Amino acid sequence: MNLEDKLNQKYKNIIEIIKKEAIKQNLNLFIVGGVVRDLILDYPIKDIDFLIEGSAIDFVQNAGFKIKSIHKDFNTAKIIIENEEFDIASTRIENYPKKGGLPNVIQTGVDIKEDLKRRDFTINSIAYDIRKNEIIDIFNGTNDIKKGILRVLHKCSFIDDPTRILRGLDFKYRFDFDFDFETKKLIKECIQNFDNKDLSIDRIYLTLNKIFSFPYSNKILEDIIEDKIYKIWTKNVYLKKEEINSLDETIKIFDIKEKNKFYISALEAVMFVKAPLNNDFEIYDFYKKMNDVQIGLYYFKTKDKTALKYLELKNIKTFIKGDDLIQMGFVQGPFIGIILADILKEKILYPDKFKTKEDEINFVFSRYET
Repeated sequence: MNLEDKLNQKYKNIIEIIKKEAIKQNLNLFIVGGVVRDLILDYPIKDIDFLIEGSAIDFVQNAGFKIKSIHKDFNTAKIIIENEEFDIASTRIENYPKKGGLPNVIQTGVDIKEDLKRRDFTINSIAYDIRKNEIIDIFNGTNDIKKGILRVLHKCSFIDDPTRILRGLDFKYRFDFDFDFETKKLIKECIQNFDNKDLSIDRIYLTLNKIFSFPYSNKILEDIIEDKIYKIWTKNVYLKKEEINSLDETIKIFDIKEKNKFYISALEAVMFVKAPLNNDFEIYDFYKKMNDVQIGLYYFKTKDKTALKYLELKNIKTFIKGDDLIQMGFVQGPFIGIILADILKEKILYPDKFKTKEDEINFVFSRYET
């Protein structure tokens, strides 16, 4: 199968540039993982990462490519070709000395088949040899793609890196796949027995941030709650499966831009005490310090309708600006801000008294002396 035929001309040109240099340096060059999977599925390709059976850093330096960055620990480099960035990685072997922690790189520049063994699911463990024009598929991932199966490579996969469970949920709903029987069993065992004392919580939250940004993230959230996947990193969560629709409604009401952060907050938030707000200005003053995620979460937990009132109040602005006050004879300085805040407070409390700029000017002269 010639996967290059499925690429657009831009990527074909890039591959040809890097391929020529790989031939010149007598190095094997591959694309691997998600890009190979997506090409087999005929999904659109957003970017391509390359893999060298050797030192990626030496390769790009010897090639004279424009280098944006290098990562010595992993022997990887980011290069710029035709104003686009491409990652060049070295094949490697790694292990997990602490279960759930960050992996250690044991060796780089290894045989491609050794590199494929460190990956998560069979569908992501397929390489394409660019020089030989052939697929390397030692775990039969191509067949799993055809069957719509998510299968891990070995029985300790989730214990080594439990974020693979979360990524698996992404693949499940992105491609309409399902975990095979053995993989489901391993997920349950991990949830029941995983000791998270060495867990890299940063990796958990980075993964959650990513998968909760997708259109189907409400389904992922449902699985996390229903199957108790959250127990990997925390004992309890305070969100119920039947509340997810309400959660999504809250996102719409408050036009929450960062759904991923909102989902994570809702998943772990314990409780909120309803604030005693007595008038419109107290409502405005209470919410103005919050971002949309915080306001939405407070409303979701308390169902306090003052949050809805704030959506109206936050749009109230004064006609008068600082320059107007200076022209009226007030000295530039902190006092200007105090006057503007006072006008806004009165306008929020008594909107009918402040219909025009003239109303605000009269208020200022009635209360302050220049």
